[in-house]
Amino acid sequence: GESKHYIRLNQKIKERFPDLFTIMGGPHPTFYPEVVKNTSLDAICVGEGEEAFAKLLSELSAGRSGEGIPNILLRHSEKSYGLHHLVENLDSLPSPDYNLFYDNTEMGRYPLKSFLTSRGCPYTCTYCFNTPWRSVYAGYGKVVRRHSVDWVIENIERVRDRWPLSNVKFYDDIFCYRVDDWLEEFTKNYKERIGLPFFILTRCDLLTEDVIKLLKYAGCRTISMSIEAGNPGVRNGLLKRRMSNEEIIDAHRLCTKYGIYTFTNCILGLPNTKIAEDIESLDICLQSKVDWAEFPIFYPFPRTELGDMCIKQGIYKPDYDEMHTSYQNRSLLTCFTEKEKNVQMNLGVLGSVAVVLPWLRDLIVKYLIYWPPNRVFTLAYWLDKNY
Repeated sequence: GESKHYIRLNQKIKERFPDLFTIMGGPHPTFYPEVVKNTSLDAICVGEGEEAFAKLLSELSAGRSGEGIPNILLRHSEKSYGLHHLVENLDSLPSPDYNLFYDNTEMGRYPLKSFLTSRGCPYTCTYCFNTPWRSVYAGYGKVVRRHSVDWVIENIERVRDRWPLSNVKFYDDIFCYRVDDWLEEFTKNYKERIGLPFFILTRCDLLTEDVIKLLKYAGCRTISMSIEAGNPGVRNGLLKRRMSNEEIIDAHRLCTKYGIYTFTNCILGLPNTKIAEDIESLDICLQSKVDWAEFPIFYPFPRTELGDMCIKQGIYKPDYDEMHTSYQNRSLLTCFTEKEKNVQMNLGVLGSVAVVLPWLRDLIVKYLIYWPPNRVFTLAYWLDKNY
């Protein structure tokens, strides 16, 4: 949903500097390459861009058009662009230029900073870009790759030495899959060389007691494990999450046992679902005793399996400029009434309140979610979130 803001910004830039070459990369142009034809962008970069962007800069600096570079699609070109092979040795890439963000934005002063230890995800969740991503790169190398422990630790040290850092967030889709040599080496080195509390993302069906013991030893404070749907049929059929209620509840309670906070997501307004199934998502959060939960409303992102299904069923007409940046806005699907969309929006904010204050659950699901959406509900959400 953020893409429209960059597209509008690009238009304003081009109005003042028409000869400035502009390019967009990331998931949106990768899965919606049409964006280069109906905007003021000069090009897009499809997929991972390290090699492609460097080649493009060399071509432009030499006065050439940049046509024919794999991963680069130019607005005025009809040629097939192809793809570079994926970089399998992530350590061979230069370290990120953190100065660009931390010296020029407020992010530098914020004491929580994010890092990646890996790329790629092997799972097939239908709402996510990772499945079409693997299709795009079929035959172009290994999709799931990992930095060495030394590379990860050195990058964190580089940031800590220059900017405030009191908490580390690892933003990998899946931080760890099992106890292996990498995890054992990481936990030992992180504890010795960094020693700060950290946050990870993983899946409930991957979290074992052996894994959590190592994470706790290293200083893990919070684990995010998305549930996505409380109803098993929706979760495992529509979303292809392939995990049981028992695995979800056990994983979260294992975190409670070891004193690790938990954070989850449950998607509301999934195609052709009912409000009762959305309420099941709140209830499994309460059964799991999660510390914090978000309840985003489903958006049919381009080329995702679920997004394509919505288009095929005629319950969504693609208009990605209408997608909101916030996941707490109205559903874009026509399979819901306006009243149902109001309920989804209310549950999106009040569900989080019920997780923090479980005694409000019955009041919320029996009465409050059926009121018109209002600022009081949003205020309650923000107060709980900040708490």
